[in-house]
Formats: sequence, structure tokens, C-alpha cells
Amino acid sequence: MFWLTSTLTVAFLLPLFVATEPGAESACPEWAAVAGVCPIDVGAELSPGGVDLSAGGSSGGGAGESDGGSEGGGALPLPPAPPAPLSPEETDPNDNRPPTRCTDAPDVCDPQLVLTWSDIASFRATPPVLTLMEPEGWAVKGLPMNLVAAASVEEIAGSLLGFPAEVRFTPTAFAWDYGDSQTGRTATGGASWAELGLPDFSATSTSHVYGARGEYSVTVGVELTAEYRFAGGAWRPIAGSVGVAGSAAPVVVKSATTVLVSGSCVENPRGPGC
Repeated sequence: MFWLTSTLTVAFLLPLFVATEPGAESACPEWAAVAGVCPIDVGAELSPGGVDLSAGGSSGGGAGESDGGSEGGGALPLPPAPPAPLSPEETDPNDNRPPTRCTDAPDVCDPQLVLTWSDIASFRATPPVLTLMEPEGWAVKGLPMNLVAAASVEEIAGSLLGFPAEVRFTPTAFAWDYGDSQTGRTATGGASWAELGLPDFSATSTSHVYGARGEYSVTVGVELTAEYRFAGGAWRPIAGSVGVAGSAAPVVVKSATTVLVSGSCVENPRGPGC
């Protein structure tokens, strides 16, 4: 009878157990402490009215003893171990990192999704460059001058609709402002007279003829189409195109006078204009 009473007393008073004083070290793992269940330390301090399980007992037996299969008053069992980390293919709902797969962000993979140029405003294409002016920095009134510009396909990484993405710009045409109220549009950026196998002052697809002397500024722009994709997926087009202008380049237009001579100034130093 004494053994039964002692066992019931231990079982009844177990909830009164209090953890060690703040600052004391505990063998309770962090994950078990968060779960609110830890094994009882037999050397721990007890609340008033508690039972010191480390003290030797009489025939009633100490903590952890059993009789005929009866459960003793020993340490409480540990809870199951925490789940293993998620694999890369799984999605953690508490993970705040931006999704990189369509399974994480089905909205951005919706085939009905329509993006506009305003959606990709943060992606800035590189302006075109005026690489050559023939003659260099000047032109002759009434004769063609030749201009050459360059722009290339460009892929830019960034964030689109809050997700990692890429935008690809492709040049489709070049727009010219010659500074004399005249403009032009060409399919390519042009090539030098030497590359085209033409003599100087020949007309080309990117040449221009100034009708008056003066100082002007030439500006070239490029027309671009755009595509986007999320996480290395398929490229999807954005309707329309956009123009990006480069910096202006000065050109001085001069006049030239043609004089018929019997030979060069080397051959005839006294000739007209020598």
C-alpha cells in the first residue's frame, strides 16, 4: 500500500517540476525546449512540495523503478526529432526567398500573362555608339558624308514582378538626327567606305548630304524589341518597340571650290590655287 501511495504522489507532483534557475545550463536541446517537452534532470531544483527523485527510497522504489511492468516516475520521453531540411525540389512556405521555378510562382508562368514596356522600365538597354564619321568631324557642303553606328543584342538580369528574371533587347533599326532638321532611318548601323569598297564621298545607306555650311550635331538612336523570361525559361516577347538615343557628335560643314588645273601643285607650283 505504501508503494502505491508513493507512486501516485510522484505521478501527481511531476507537473510541479520547475526548470533550473535562469542562466543555469540545461541538457535540453533547443528544438526540444521549443517543443515544450524536455527530460527531467534528477539533479534539478524542485518547486515547493515537490519530490526529490534523486533521494534514495525505501521499498517504494526510486524514480525510474518498475514492478511487474508498471511505469515508473522517471524522465519523460523526448519528442520525435525535428523533420529533415527540405530538398531543393520542395518549397518551404515560410521561406521568404524569391521563387525561381514556375511551381513556386505559377502566376509568372501563366501563358496569359501580358507584360508591357512599363513593366521592364528598370531594365536599361545600352545606348548606341557612333563609331565612325567620314570625313572625321567634318563634311563638305553638297557631298555625302558617311556615318557608322553600333548596337548589339543585350541580356540584362534583374527583378521582374518581384521575381528573378532576364530581359533581352534586340536592335531592329537605327534612327538618325542630322541636326539640320533632317532625319533618317536605316536597317543597319552602316559600314565604312573602305569596308564597302567605295571611294570617299560616295553615297551609302547611312550617308547624309548637308545643304548649307555650319556647325551641326549628329545623333543616332536605336530601335529595340524586348523579350523576357523567368528562371531560365522560354523567352516571351513584349509587344512593340522602344527607341534609345546615344550621345550627340559635332560636325562642321564646309564648302569646297572645284578648279580645273593642268596638273597638281607638285607638278605645277604656279598653277591656280597653289
